[in-house]
Amino acid sequence: MSVIRRCRRAGVARPGRHALRRIATIGAPLFLALPLIPAPAFARNGGDTAFDIPPQKLETAIQQLALQAGRQIVFRSALAGSATSHRLSGTMPFSSALRRLLKGSGLTFRETDAHVILIEPASPVRSTTDIAAAAPPSPLPPARPLIVTAQRRIDPVSFAGDLRLRPSAAGIATLVEASPGISSEPGNAGQRALVVRGVGMAGESTTLVYFGDVPIAGPSGTGSDAARTTSDLSLVDVAQVRIARTARSAEHGVGALAGEIEIAPEEPHLGQWGGGASLGLGMQQGGEPDLSASSTLNIPLGQRAALRATAYASRAGGYVDNVRTGARNVNDDDISGLRLIARIVPQPDLDISALLTWQHRRIADASSWFQSLGPYRTDRYFAAPTTHDFLMGRLKIGYGGGPVRLTSITAAYRWSLDRRYDRTNATLLQGQDPEACQRYFGLDSPSCDPAQTQQFADYAAGLAPSLLHIPIVSTRILQELRLGHDNVHGLGWVAGVLIDHRSERLRSELSSYSGDPDVTGELFGARRLAISRDQAALFGTLSYREDDLLVSLGLRYDDYRVASQNDVVVPNLLSGSIDSWPRTVSRSGGLSTRVHIDLPIAPGASWHTQLTRSIRPGGVNTASVLLPDRRTYDGDSLWGAELGFNLHLWRDSEMTLTAYMNDWRDMQYRALSENRSHAYLVNVGNTMILGTEFELVARPLPGLTARLEASLIRADLTRVSDAAPLVGGADKGDSIPFVPHRRLQASLARSWPVGGHGQLTVEGDWQYQSGSWSTFTRDDPDFVETSSFSLFGAGLSWRRERTSLSLRARNIFNRVANLRAVTNGYGVGQTFSSGPRSILLSWDRHW
Repeated sequence: MSVIRRCRRAGVARPGRHALRRIATIGAPLFLALPLIPAPAFARNGGDTAFDIPPQKLETAIQQLALQAGRQIVFRSALAGSATSHRLSGTMPFSSALRRLLKGSGLTFRETDAHVILIEPASPVRSTTDIAAAAPPSPLPPARPLIVTAQRRIDPVSFAGDLRLRPSAAGIATLVEASPGISSEPGNAGQRALVVRGVGMAGESTTLVYFGDVPIAGPSGTGSDAARTTSDLSLVDVAQVRIARTARSAEHGVGALAGEIEIAPEEPHLGQWGGGASLGLGMQQGGEPDLSASSTLNIPLGQRAALRATAYASRAGGYVDNVRTGARNVNDDDISGLRLIARIVPQPDLDISALLTWQHRRIADASSWFQSLGPYRTDRYFAAPTTHDFLMGRLKIGYGGGPVRLTSITAAYRWSLDRRYDRTNATLLQGQDPEACQRYFGLDSPSCDPAQTQQFADYAAGLAPSLLHIPIVSTRILQELRLGHDNVHGLGWVAGVLIDHRSERLRSELSSYSGDPDVTGELFGARRLAISRDQAALFGTLSYREDDLLVSLGLRYDDYRVASQNDVVVPNLLSGSIDSWPRTVSRSGGLSTRVHIDLPIAPGASWHTQLTRSIRPGGVNTASVLLPDRRTYDGDSLWGAELGFNLHLWRDSEMTLTAYMNDWRDMQYRALSENRSHAYLVNVGNTMILGTEFELVARPLPGLTARLEASLIRADLTRVSDAAPLVGGADKGDSIPFVPHRRLQASLARSWPVGGHGQLTVEGDWQYQSGSWSTFTRDDPDFVETSSFSLFGAGLSWRRERTSLSLRARNIFNRVANLRAVTNGYGVGQTFSSGPRSILLSWDRHW
């Protein structure tokens, strides 16, 4: 089943021919072939369905059953707990399949008048031999239900602070904007940082993105700043996304400081043909149109193996105009990709899955604009395109048919980025630097005379416009082994080991702009960098579950080794990047912990609490103009405490209130050299983060759903280090940058049945975000502030069985919603916004 790529906030004025060609050549063959393939057996309200569900966690097995049957199932995650399912294979009615899946779990099910399946605890007097004969239900348990639906609507579930949902958008940014406590901060060259509860923006990634169990981390580049480049893999044909607002380092993976996003692509379905296709067309105010197409085909290879192929292409049209060059809509963004997953189950207790995915992305120019010129207007000297090419392979093996299961993850990827920046402003500023003038003339005196000063300024002006070109190749090889024992009651445990190696090779070249980004002009600075990261980890979790009670303890130990080397090929007299420095190594490590308790306190009410400690490794800076004591930086840590209360108000409504405290110690932050030519990391001090999150879901009438979400946060420095002057003079009590203090979201949706199996839905939404600022203090010359904003959206959708058609409008009143603003060597008041008014028409068909 394919997921419609939601319109990005970028716009267009003229259709992109190369994007249309990609859509036609990649998406069309599979899409056109769908009607020629024999229709599979799929669920209808009275027929049989071909099922193939391997042994796994019961919660996941129920989700796969819902998808294969095309039915909607509502249940609470805590009911399934850590129970495992038996293998389910064969053609049978849906009710028989679900009954077999739940056998021995202590759960039963019933069907509502709206044909929704509710899973609930079995009682001694209730019979499950016939759905229609089920007794009236008891009130739903006190936690947000997980709604599993073949139509893939977004339905988050609160599970120990996590959100689980089925994506209706193709990008991470759109996915997280509706999640309380987490935001996406855009940057140039396709960069994007994830900020969870105030933690993010600098250093190694604080929030990890996993795709198919593989952690994907961006390269450090020349600023030692991997957190600013988040995985951009499209969320097409994705089964589930899990968003954790605290690190789950004791359970799997490479560990994280703040949170995790786990993306699970749809696995091949054994023994049945299937597939889907989607098309999308978007228009936006003053910009070019958005286009998207995707197609998926599920091919059975006998009864024990299957192949799933997905192809997609999209174009997010530009909406930023360049007043200097006269070019319009310069920031269009093209993505195309292929994904193949092969799966074989040679025996009931062995499941093998191999994944291969490739994606190409081209961003025509930066999406930032300058506040001095007005919304969506820039005056850069030329367009600087960036390309991303990502190739990943993964082998996943699961062994064990009982409560104990061994999982092996072997993965490797290669991420090639070709970044270009208009560096003209920085070059012209450096032409006024007295120290640069002294280097240019080789003077021992502290300053040049007036004639030399003018001559040097003319030299710098002759290098303008100037281009910064940074090609990067980032690779990763990873092996993870996990052994787990799941049990719906009593003790459960997970133990694992991980070995991970990452490397980067990059060049940084400064040259005069030749008029063609692919042709190098006069080089006036070039260097080569090599970075390697090695990690070894042991982790484990011990848990006890009894009905709604859950107590768990997780521990993890990591050992990190980071090495970097900088070789200057062409000395840069302007910036001072003259000397190479040898291979430098930084070692760090430590213990991460997590204690979590879920406790029912009354009928319809429960609370959870957790205490966490997570770490992030230190590293080696890649900037070439550094004092010897700034070549390395230390690791930082996050000590967290969280308390949450969940109240089931009435049958279909509930409220969740969460309060948290994070003590961020030795916080890594980004500093600039005095001549603004190089960025590097320092440990600026400690920060105390206090926050509250509120979520309310109400269904007062059949078909009517109202949601309200709010988050409040305060993040202030409690201690500053000797590096504080390097980040603009930060002081105790200053608020950390880029953290909006208030976010509110509300939505209202109303659905009506149409015909026998159709549904019409009308919805509206509103979101508010307070402003933020770019520096610790207003006295910093780089201080830039963004204003608060409100955005309104509306949607109309129609569904019938496996076909849907939707019309979606965003930013109806065309407000300028500024997400981030910065001042640096590239310009004053660079602003990144949510984009102008947009309308998206999308069609989706799966079978």
